[in-house]
Amino acid sequence: MAKLKLDFSQNKLFENQKTRKTSFLICFFLLLWYIISFFYYEQEELLPAKNEENNTESLIAIPITLPPANTTVNTINDTDNNKNPLQELNKKYCGRSICKFLFVYTHGEQETKANLHFRSFSQLAEKLNRIMILANVGLSRIGSCENFPFDFYYNTNLLQKEFPNIIFKSEEEFIFWLKERDQIKKIMNSKDNEVIPPLSILHSDIKRFGRTPLKTIYKDARPNFNKNRCLLKFEPLMKLTDSNNSQVRYTKMDIGRNDLNTVKSRTEFSKLLVNVLTTDEEILLVNSYIGRPLFPEIMPVIPYNDYILNEAQKIKDKLSSSYIGIHWRLERSEPKLLPKCVQGLIETLNIIMKKEGIKNIYLATDYPLLSSRSQSSTFRQITQYHHDAIRTLNETFKINTWVSLGGLEQIRKDGKHDKEFIGPGIQGILDKLVCMNSNYFISGPKGCSRFVSSFTKAIAEERSNMINLENNHDLLNIIDRWEL
Repeated sequence: MAKLKLDFSQNKLFENQKTRKTSFLICFFLLLWYIISFFYYEQEELLPAKNEENNTESLIAIPITLPPANTTVNTINDTDNNKNPLQELNKKYCGRSICKFLFVYTHGEQETKANLHFRSFSQLAEKLNRIMILANVGLSRIGSCENFPFDFYYNTNLLQKEFPNIIFKSEEEFIFWLKERDQIKKIMNSKDNEVIPPLSILHSDIKRFGRTPLKTIYKDARPNFNKNRCLLKFEPLMKLTDSNNSQVRYTKMDIGRNDLNTVKSRTEFSKLLVNVLTTDEEILLVNSYIGRPLFPEIMPVIPYNDYILNEAQKIKDKLSSSYIGIHWRLERSEPKLLPKCVQGLIETLNIIMKKEGIKNIYLATDYPLLSSRSQSSTFRQITQYHHDAIRTLNETFKINTWVSLGGLEQIRKDGKHDKEFIGPGIQGILDKLVCMNSNYFISGPKGCSRFVSSFTKAIAEERSNMINLENNHDLLNIIDRWEL
C-alpha cells in the first residue's frame, strides 16, 4: 500500500513537470513568432518604397502665415524618437531646421528716418540669411515699444516684393515661435537635462551719434537691462536676466563719423557689419540709432498701407486737385523772428496764387492741431510767438489741414488710436503724401523753421522723382523756400 502511494506521487510529479515544460515551450514559440512578425512589419514601414528611395524633401524659404500670439499652442507629441521636435517646429515656422532671427527692436528717430533704418536692416537680414522681425509701429516710430502691428503703417505685401529673398515675421508670430519652443523645451528637458538648450541671443547696440569715433569700433559690452524695456513683453518666454532661459552675449558698435557718408565708405562698412554679425546665435537683437543708410544701395521707401494712400487721395480730391503744400516745422525756429516769418510766407503765397492760379492751401505742421501738444515729440516749447504766427496765417487765408479735411476720420472715431493722434503719429505719413502730390510745394527758411528736416527732404526727393522719372506735369516745382 505504501509502495502504491509512492508510485502514484511520482507519476503525478512527472505529469506536472511534463505539463509545465509543454506550456513553457508553447509560450517560447509564441513569443518568438511575435518578435519575428513585429520586426518584419516594422522594417517594411521604415524602408522606403523603391520608387521613393532617391526622393529628398526640399525646404522652401517663404513667409508662413501663423496664428496670432494668443492662439492655443499645439500639444507636442514626442513619441517619435527619430524626429527632433525643435527642428520640426523650425521647419514649420522658418522652412528650415534652424531658425535665425534679426530683431531690430528699436529704430531711432521718427518715421521718415526709421523707414530708412528698417530698409537698411532688411538688407542686413538678407546678407545674414536671417528672418526679419517686423517691429510694431506707433507715434511715428518703428519699435517694439509701440502698440500697433507693422501693417498699421505699411503694406507688407509690397514690402515682400521689394525684398523677395527675406522671410518677414510679425512680433505676434515671433511670440508664437517662442511659445512653442518653450513648450518643447519643458517636455524634453523634463526627461533628460538640457536636451533643448536655452535661447541663444546676441544683443548689440549699433549707434552713430554723440561722440562718434573716427573709425568704427565693435566690442563686447556690459549688460544694461534698463535700456531693454521694450523687450519686457516677451517675458517669460524670452528673459534676458535668466541664464536658464536666455544665454545672452552683449556687444556694441560705435559707427565711425565718416563710414556712412559715401557709397564707397558704406561698401567697406557693410562688409565689416556683415562679418562681425555673422554668428550662430538664434536671435540677433539690435538697439539701433544710425541716421544714415548702412549699405551702398539705398532701397525704395517702404510702401504705406493702402488705406493711408486712399486718405491722401481723398484730401487731394477735396482740394480740387489744385493746391499749394506748405511744410512749416516750427521746431528750431527763432520765436522772435516769427512775426517776420509769417509775413514772408503770406507774401510768397500771394505771388504763387496769382501767378499759377491756385486757390487752395494745405498746411503740414508740427503746431498743435488736436490738443495743446505739438505734432512732434521733440517740439516742446511752444510760445505766444508761435500761436500768433499761426493765427495770423489762418486769418489771412483759408488754411486746410488733415484735421479740417477729415483725414483718417474712421480711425480717429474708434477710440483705440486716441494717443496716436495727440502728438506725432500716422498723420505725419498722411501730411507727407499730401505734400508730395501738391502742385506747388514750399517750406520755411533758416530762422523760421527747422531747415534741415528729413521729412522735408523726403518730400522734395519724391517730387523730383515724379517730375524727372514719371514726367508729372501737374507738379510745378520741387521745393521753394519763402523769404523773410
